[in-house]
Amino acid sequence: MINDRQSFRLRKQIELIWTVPEQKIEGAGLIYNISRSGALFVTDKLFDPDHDLIMGFRVEQVPPFPSKGKLIWFKKVGQANARFQCGAKFSNELAASQVWITWMEENILKLADVASTNILENLL
Repeated sequence: MINDRQSFRLRKQIELIWTVPEQKIEGAGLIYNISRSGALFVTDKLFDPDHDLIMGFRVEQVPPFPSKGKLIWFKKVGQANARFQCGAKFSNELAASQVWITWMEENILKLADVASTNILENLL
């Protein structure tokens, strides 16, 4: 778990559709950061949370986004505590998908290029 926590976090707000198949519930949400192994997101409504609960994900903007993971942590947030902020760990086989790894690496490199350009502009 320590190695997973040391993974680079890509801070990017992306809409997602989440499901809890066991409870036959679905909702919308917003991802705030992602790594190769998991994501932090906020749901649009509450559900019956449980650690290690299996969740499904669909992200139109990121087709290779892993489609399944375990709920690792959660807390109520928002007005009247009507939403959850969640941390999920992707299923190992989906997190190891080459298309997902490539997407993450390309987006991290884009971020690094922008940061390098900004540093150079400030120096000149």
